[in-house]
Amino acid sequence: MAKSPAQRQREYMERKKQKEARASNTLANVYKMPFYQFAENHLGASDFELCFALAGIEPPAFEDDRGPEHFVLNDATAGADDPFSGAKGSLGRAEVMVGCLVTAAVELALCINRHKTAEINARLKELEDADLSDQAAKKAALGEIARLNKMLDQLSKDVRWTFPQWKVTD
Repeated sequence: MAKSPAQRQREYMERKKQKEARASNTLANVYKMPFYQFAENHLGASDFELCFALAGIEPPAFEDDRGPEHFVLNDATAGADDPFSGAKGSLGRAEVMVGCLVTAAVELALCINRHKTAEINARLKELEDADLSDQAAKKAALGEIARLNKMLDQLSKDVRWTFPQWKVTD
């Protein structure tokens, strides 16, 4: 009997979890010094903390080897089977944090993009509905329409940021 797409997806996710668990067990012998000990000498008053401070967010501290499950707020993992995919200790917490920060940045950028697009479209609509019988007003409106369309064009594009790989498997 053929498998349903849902069954195939469940099996794929199970295989993925098993692979991550194997990788986590294998890599445990590689990383002997806990990340928090390394971070004591390398994160201090760095750009890492400055970026959080500029955003008005208290920078996370790595003071011990507790994993990501000890820092979850407001039952954010309720209902999730394995939200941290085998991430353990302070290193796992840091890895989860990078993934969450990237996702949060994407979601916030999307929200900002939608807001700006809606506002620009509203200004374009206002210009379309405006009385442009005066030649000077018409010329100014056409210039503004061109500028707004250029802004919409910019907002329709993606940007790419590169940074070092932070997760490894076997």
